[in-house]
Amino acid sequence: MISVGRILRSQGKEGQVKLRFYRPGLIRFPTLKKIYIEREGGMKEYKVESFSRRGGAYDVKLDGVTTLAEADSLAGAEVFVPEEGLELLEEGEYYLHQLKGCSVIGPEGNKIGVVVDAISVPENNLLVVKKGGREILIPFHASICKRVNVTEKEILVDPPAGLLDLDEV
Repeated sequence: MISVGRILRSQGKEGQVKLRFYRPGLIRFPTLKKIYIEREGGMKEYKVESFSRRGGAYDVKLDGVTTLAEADSLAGAEVFVPEEGLELLEEGEYYLHQLKGCSVIGPEGNKIGVVVDAISVPENNLLVVKKGGREILIPFHASICKRVNVTEKEILVDPPAGLLDLDEV
């Protein structure tokens, strides 16, 4: 299961929810028939009845969610889809989940740390790298991340001076 977005809030009185996908262009909408929502200790499957785009988000009707209260209870929940529900990527593009567990290697070959999370923010993504007893943020950008090999679980970085010291989480 791949995390693809978050439910922002309820939408309307019929149980619809407003859903923001992290990267909507990667979702296979015509074939996306169900989503999974992380609920108290597990995943719950929901059949997708309808999608409609509204601005930067989507109004989604889920089977079994029929009231405003039921939709409100899903606000803030993480949304997942099976990997086959995602579009194939072009060369040099990666899903954030593929970056977790990668060793981050500095320009001199020194191991900086390991990617423990990847955060999607507008216009860029950030790698959360565990370095010793702390975590640092490294922008996932071609100017810094020079080589990515998800098969070998390595990311070669050339960060600007001071980045590894200033971006503590």
